[in-house]
Amino acid sequence: MQDEQLREDAKQLLRVSYERQAARGEVGLRVDLGAGAEERGLGADSPHLAALVDYMEVAGWIKPDPGAFDAAGGPTRMITGRGVEVLRER
Repeated sequence: MQDEQLREDAKQLLRVSYERQAARGEVGLRVDLGAGAEERGLGADSPHLAALVDYMEVAGWIKPDPGAFDAAGGPTRMITGRGVEVLRER
């Protein structure tokens, strides 16, 4: 049950972050999870945010984008093919 909730929270963070980028007219698969987290009420130093990012990396939904940084100063992530499939889920 807890894993299902973590997956759902991670999925929502990925979706919010991606839609935020798209709304600003930014195309591509680079995503600012820090900004998406702020929108969901999570601070940059939130242990829950760290758990969600770890979950997404282990699941293969995202990977670090070296040299690019998000609003919180952390590395921007790239959405992988598997992550795109998750975005398409309803």
